[in-house]
Amino acid sequence: MPKKVLLAFLVITIGIIIIALNFSPIPIPVPGISSNNSSKNSNITTAYPTYYSGPRPETVIVNGPKDGEIISNTPVVTFQFVAIWNGDFRNIIFETKIDEIDKDWQISSSNSRTIQLLPGEHVYHFSVRAKTKDGIEDYTPASRRFIGKISSEVGQIKITSILNSYPQKLVLYNYGNDVNISNWTIESSLKKITISDGVKLFRPDNKMIFEDIVLENGDYLYLIGKKSPLNFNFYLNRCFGYLTNAYDFNFIFLKDCPRPNQTEISYFSNECQFFINNLNACQIPSSNDINRFNNDPACQQFLNDYYGYNACVNRYQYSDNFFKKEWYVFANEQFADFNHDKIILKDATGAIVDVYQY
Repeated sequence: MPKKVLLAFLVITIGIIIIALNFSPIPIPVPGISSNNSSKNSNITTAYPTYYSGPRPETVIVNGPKDGEIISNTPVVTFQFVAIWNGDFRNIIFETKIDEIDKDWQISSSNSRTIQLLPGEHVYHFSVRAKTKDGIEDYTPASRRFIGKISSEVGQIKITSILNSYPQKLVLYNYGNDVNISNWTIESSLKKITISDGVKLFRPDNKMIFEDIVLENGDYLYLIGKKSPLNFNFYLNRCFGYLTNAYDFNFIFLKDCPRPNQTEISYFSNECQFFINNLNACQIPSSNDINRFNNDPACQQFLNDYYGYNACVNRYQYSDNFFKKEWYVFANEQFADFNHDKIILKDATGAIVDVYQY
């Protein structure tokens, strides 16, 4: 090969090596060749993450259901917890989680959490961990496992109020589907009442039919602290106001008897119409009142036929608003302390449905 060609090939090869060294990310030492890149790369340090190795807060549960405990006397439980920490406690927050309820950790605004248990029987796993606001957390959360046995009607049938007057009155309300509450119990510090059966449509002129008490959607149940004037529990209808003339209901419900419309009485004398329009709610005309209208036989017949419980039921029992959606159940006497008490509603299996405390 000619010397000139060989020299040119050598020069090109050396040039390629120099260019490769300049652009290489890793310094490659080449004997006999010095490069400034070596000194530059010698000053580069690799960054690695720094892990916190100091003390961490420790979480302790101080109150609430114990491990393995069966909760059947309340639909609500409360856990209380604290942090053991040698730093500023104002920097501590808590995160809680109930596996059966929460999808993720929940930040707690205090050192407690109240839990509404689910209807039915469930195993619950509760965990809580303390954490500083800058992210230093307890790696070993405190935890409890417990069992809740709660009625399937929790949240559907609720105690809404108690009126501590005479007679005492406790109010239940159905927010959901129809529920048979016969054989349910209401317990207080004074006594335990078992809800039995009742009469839905009272007919003094017919044989009474007793049936289980079924609370329909939107129904109320009033537990009354006195003996029933009729000697049984009943479902209120609009005609009951007429019975207050013969029985002492002591104003436990409002009179709401239907009134005749103006068309029904329009062909009576003016005096008869005036009399009818001015009768009190559920007032039954007396014999003397009726005898005043001897000159208006149609008026007299109407006054005899329209007013009174049986006549009212016969006329209105198929009307949409005939029933008042109110069951009245009687405890025969005062059933709870007037000043403060805890009322527990249980279903027929003995499972808690609701608790009301005052």
